[in-house]
Amino acid sequence: MVIWRGYGILVVVFMGVCMVAAKAGAESLWGTPLPIEKRQLYELLGMWLAAGAVYGLHLAVTKLNPPRTVVDQQTGEELKLVSKHDLFFVPIKYWSIVLVALGVLFFVQ
Repeated sequence: MVIWRGYGILVVVFMGVCMVAAKAGAESLWGTPLPIEKRQLYELLGMWLAAGAVYGLHLAVTKLNPPRTVVDQQTGEELKLVSKHDLFFVPIKYWSIVLVALGVLFFVQ
């Protein structure tokens, strides 16, 4: 089961699309079927592409939905409203780091 809030599901979508694109690029470069020694390289590249896309998503979401400050009329207290976007309770701004680490893990396996 996938748990997300806001645009968090796009982390999975970007990861899948980038992995497919990296595999297609590797197969067009080295031929089909892909040599086994090149598999680690395309997995690293795919994860790093996904990390870049997720970081771009974080920047876009932050720019398009900046925090809003509202004032409670009864108490006069200021409240900051921030939109939340996460996947498995991890905010999307940290998923780029996770994807880079996964790419390195796949490469050294």
